[in-house]
Amino acid sequence: MDNRHALRVVNAQFAEILSKAKEEDWELPTPCTEWSIRDLVGHVIGGHVMATSLLTGEERVAASGDTVEMWAARVERAAEGEGVLGRVVRHPVFGELSGDAAVMIRWGDVCVHTWDLAQALGVDFVPEPGLAEAALEWLVPLGSALGASGRFGEGADPGPGADAFARVLAITGRGGWAAGK
Repeated sequence: MDNRHALRVVNAQFAEILSKAKEEDWELPTPCTEWSIRDLVGHVIGGHVMATSLLTGEERVAASGDTVEMWAARVERAAEGEGVLGRVVRHPVFGELSGDAAVMIRWGDVCVHTWDLAQALGVDFVPEPGLAEAALEWLVPLGSALGASGRFGEGADPGPGADAFARVLAITGRGGWAAGK
């Protein structure tokens, strides 16, 4: 999987679903404990800012009024930089890894949060074929460490026969969420 391509795809999917939100939807709850849609979008922007900083080696800061689309474009440009995929970066959660791995983690995070956003808005989301399988390549080895980090919900077994995206959702603690619960 080309991680730069995956990043572009999930950023476009996130933006498409976010475009369905009306002003009154921004305070709706999401599957992320204690986060509204507004909080979720802020987290995605923050992740884009962090990834852009890691990939460029320059500290970046979001300004008031910045949009998720602005930062999606910036992180995509940063991922296209010469030599960036082979560069070693220091991720604040996952430690030292390649720029390519940082891009993979970025799109994986956005992919799961696209599902969160879709759930909050009551719309369908199905990731592009191959994305869930690629996300499992880095999520499965981390397993229970994700829940223990405090940054993810407690993982669960999705049961036999679960598809790849159901497994991604289960590993990242998104089993059984329903709006208003």
